Amino acid sequence: MGSGFWKFCSDKTVTLDMINKDPSCDPYYDPPDWVCPKWRKTLSFFWESIAKPPGERRYVNKLDRGLLFYLMLSYMVKSLDQSNISNAYVSGMKVDLHLYGNQYNYFTTLFNVGYLIGSVPAQISLSWARPSIMIPSCEIFWTVCVMAISRASSAKYVYVFRFFQGCMESICYPTMMMIIGSWYKPEEIAKRVVIWDMTWSMASMFSGYLQAAVYTNLNGARGIAGWQWLFIIDGVISLPIALIGYIIIPDFPTTSRAIWLNERDIAYSIARMTDVGKKGVKKMTVKRFFKIFTGWRFWAFITPYSIYITGAGDYFNLWLSSMDYSVQMTNILPTIGNAVALVSAYFLAILSDLTRWRWQLTIIAIIPYLFGNLVLAIWPASFALKFAANIIPNIGSSFFSQFMAWISEVFQDDTELRGYLPAIGNTIWYCQYAWFPIVAFPAKDAPRYKWGYWAAFGTSALNIITIYTCYLAYMYDVKRRGLIQNKYGLYVDREDLLESDSASGLEKEKISEVIERTYEVQPNESTEEDINFVDEKTNQ
Repeated sequence: MGSGFWKFCSDKTVTLDMINKDPSCDPYYDPPDWVCPKWRKTLSFFWESIAKPPGERRYVNKLDRGLLFYLMLSYMVKSLDQSNISNAYVSGMKVDLHLYGNQYNYFTTLFNVGYLIGSVPAQISLSWARPSIMIPSCEIFWTVCVMAISRASSAKYVYVFRFFQGCMESICYPTMMMIIGSWYKPEEIAKRVVIWDMTWSMASMFSGYLQAAVYTNLNGARGIAGWQWLFIIDGVISLPIALIGYIIIPDFPTTSRAIWLNERDIAYSIARMTDVGKKGVKKMTVKRFFKIFTGWRFWAFITPYSIYITGAGDYFNLWLSSMDYSVQMTNILPTIGNAVALVSAYFLAILSDLTRWRWQLTIIAIIPYLFGNLVLAIWPASFALKFAANIIPNIGSSFFSQFMAWISEVFQDDTELRGYLPAIGNTIWYCQYAWFPIVAFPAKDAPRYKWGYWAAFGTSALNIITIYTCYLAYMYDVKRRGLIQNKYGLYVDREDLLESDSASGLEKEKISEVIERTYEVQPNESTEEDINFVDEKTNQ
C-alpha cells in the first residue's frame, strides 16, 4: 500500500507536549479570528462539518474517512447477506429446493430466533471484549454461513445456517450505534446515523441488481445455479471487509487503541465528548445491569422501538412475481423503493440536525407506512395505487435512524443504555417477526393477505402514540430531576454543566480553564502543568 495510507493509519508524530511548546503544530488548532466563508455556510446545509473551524473540521473528516466509512461498508455487508435470501427465493431457489409451503417464512423466522438469542449475550460480552475484536470475528463467522447456504440441498440446511447467521449479526446494529454516538456531537449525529443506515437500502438495491446480473451471466456456470452464485459472491465481498474491521474499529474514545488515531486524536475526542456532556463507558456489574432494566426510561423507549412493523413494501417482489414479471424485473423494480428511501432519509436527516426535531421526525417517518398498509389492506383494483403503496412507505424507512438519533441525546449520560436499548429492542422485535410473518403474511397467500396489512396499519398508529408518550414522560423526568440544557440543547445535570461550561469551585475552574487552553489551544498559554492536569483528568 502507498505511504499515504500508513501515514493516515499511524501518524504518531504530534504529541501533546509538542503542542504545548508550539500550538501551531496542532492539527486541530482553530485560529481565534477565523470567520466562516459564506460558501461554506451554504454547503453546510448538506454536510455541517464544512462550516466548522479548520481544526475541528479536519478531525471530523478524519472520523468520517475512518470510522463512518468502515461502518457503512460493514453494515452494507450485513444488509447484503441478510436480504439475499429474498432475491434468491424468486430467482430459482424456490424451484430447486422445492419450497412450496411456508419455508420462506421459516428462513426469516430462524434468522430472527438466532438474532434474539444472540442480542443480549453479545452486549454483555462487550464488558470484557472490545468491539474491534467482537464485530469482525462475528462478521467472519456469518460470512461462512452465507457462503454455506449456496451448497444447501434442502430447506433444513438453510434453517441451520440462517439461525447461526442471525446469532452472529445480532452484535452489529446496537454496538455500531453505541460507537457512533460516542464519537460524534449532536449536530453531527443524525446525518451520520442516517447515512450509515442508508447503506441498508443501498445494499438492497445492489443485491437486486447483483442477482439480476448473476442470473443473466452466471446461471448454470460450472453447474451452479444463479441463486447459489449470489451467496458465493456475497461471501467474497464480505470477508475482506470483516478483516479490515480489526484495524479500523476504534472502540470508544476512552478505550481506543486504533492505530489510525494518534495521541492528539484521542485527547481531542475525549474533550469533545466531555464538552457535550456524554459519559464514557463503564464496567458492567450485576447491580448496574439490574438498574438499567428496572428503570422507567428503558421500558418506555423500548416500546415504540420493538412494535415497529412495516408490512407495506416488504412483499413487493412477491406481488411482482405473481404478476408474471420476469426474474430480472422482479429483482430490479423494488430498487425504486430503495432509491426513494435513500433520498428521503438524507433529507429528513438534514432536517433533523438543523431543527433538532428528533421525536417529531420519528413520528413523520411512520406516516407513509400508515398510507401503504391502508391501501394494501383495502386492496384496490388499481395497479398504480398498489404499486405506489409498495413504494411510498420507503419515505419512512429512516424510522430507526431518526429514533436512534433521538435516543443518543435522551441517553447521552449512559453509553451502556444506548447499547442495550437497541439490543433488547431488536430481541423483542425479532421475537415478533419469528411468528408474525407466518401468521399475517404466509407465503402461500401471497400477494394478497387477509388481515396482515390491517395489523401493520394498527401497529403503525400505536407506534405514533407511544413515541409521543415517551416524549411527555421524558420531559416530565427532566423537570423532576431538575436537569438544565447545555449549549448543545441536551439536558444534563447541573454539576456536569458547571464542569464543562463554567466555573464552580477551584478544581472546576481549573478544568474549564485548562480544557479551553489546551484542547482548544490558544497560542502560548498552555503550560506543562496544565497538560499533565488535563491528562490526569481525562485518564480518570
